[in-house]
Amino acid sequence: MLTLVDALLHPRRCYGDCHSTLTVEQRTRAVEALYVLDDGLRGWGYTPLYDIHGDVLWQEAQQRGDPGYRGVAVRFGECVYRRLVGAMIHEAIHASFGDTTKANYGVPFGLPYGVPEAIPEREEEAYLAPFNFDEARAFVGVEVLAQVRFGIDWPALNARPWGTYGFTGGNALVRVPRGYRAVAHIDAEHHHARYIRRARRLEEEARAWLSGERVDGVIGRIEEAAAVGRKTRSRAYPAAEQLAALPPQPVGRNDACPCASGKKVKKCCGERAASGDDALGLSGSR
Repeated sequence: MLTLVDALLHPRRCYGDCHSTLTVEQRTRAVEALYVLDDGLRGWGYTPLYDIHGDVLWQEAQQRGDPGYRGVAVRFGECVYRRLVGAMIHEAIHASFGDTTKANYGVPFGLPYGVPEAIPEREEEAYLAPFNFDEARAFVGVEVLAQVRFGIDWPALNARPWGTYGFTGGNALVRVPRGYRAVAHIDAEHHHARYIRRARRLEEEARAWLSGERVDGVIGRIEEAAAVGRKTRSRAYPAAEQLAALPPQPVGRNDACPCASGKKVKKCCGERAASGDDALGLSGSR
């Protein structure tokens, strides 16, 4: 299992082409941010998953409903300086508001597309509302904390262009863990306009809530956890400038595709991936 330093020691070109579009000084700030966030998550007792598609491991734990699972999926493709930074901030915000003595910050594994079987159908929306707000707060908080705490003045990206919400009133159903009932929800892909209208409204509420002293509180809780995690580093971390200056390695045909599809380059984006072509347009996906 990769550590943060392992992931940073072997950078690859990403679709954001961060090594060309960001300066060494900017990339250094990003590495410094990752050090704090890595320390924070570990300080809370979690294990960030830096392997590409660590989300698959998390999904397996979700289906098992494993109450002792401490993994956190944070890496979605090769992009470090935009997407990994954003994903780490997102998870740190969740942890700062959650119950860090439990798996998944205390959020039941069946959410947001399922609810415990004991919840009546008429109460599904009310049951999911606190989770949805927490997700919106983490989603919009990426941009806020990136700028306020870490001085990141370029877009830090969430794992996806929209938050992961359980909006009732749709017709989409997905598999949920045992003990949960699948909720008929609005799907972000197939009912995109409906989903985005509700998502943006919720995110505006979260953005208004996450201001002033509340932002300071989040930062303070992350710093406290980071102070604990820093003492448990398994090795001395290299200077941030040293890692930021490393040139990206070429992407081979048998490597995981930088687009985060889970496929090998040769069966996905092919030469486009090897050349670092930013054909997916990540810049708008905050």
